[in-house]
Amino acid sequence: MLNESNRDDYISRDFFNVQQTAGGLPEGVTFENFVAAVAGHVRTELEGSGFAEELGDDDFRTAALSFDENIRRHIAFLNGVVHQAAAGEVHLALWDLILRSRDEDASVYACYRDFLVDA
Repeated sequence: MLNESNRDDYISRDFFNVQQTAGGLPEGVTFENFVAAVAGHVRTELEGSGFAEELGDDDFRTAALSFDENIRRHIAFLNGVVHQAAAGEVHLALWDLILRSRDEDASVYACYRDFLVDA
């Protein structure tokens, strides 16, 4: 993530709204708008107070693992819903976005290529 050319965006915020989009997005909200609203950026979050320089290694590791937990939670949720009958359009699009991002070496999702491998 230190390399500025790497993509550090990931679906991170508002898990409830990600869950509730099975029926589609509100009128006037595009998929791109929705993704921008629920995406976070690792570099921005690393600059936050939770990652102060005086933070000990164990506390830093715990805080950094929160990214991993959040990413895995969204992947596991979307994996479950897209493989059900009549999956929501937004869920399918988010799942496709993650699958495509896993194939990009410069994406944070590349670290999750072996997590819930889509056969």
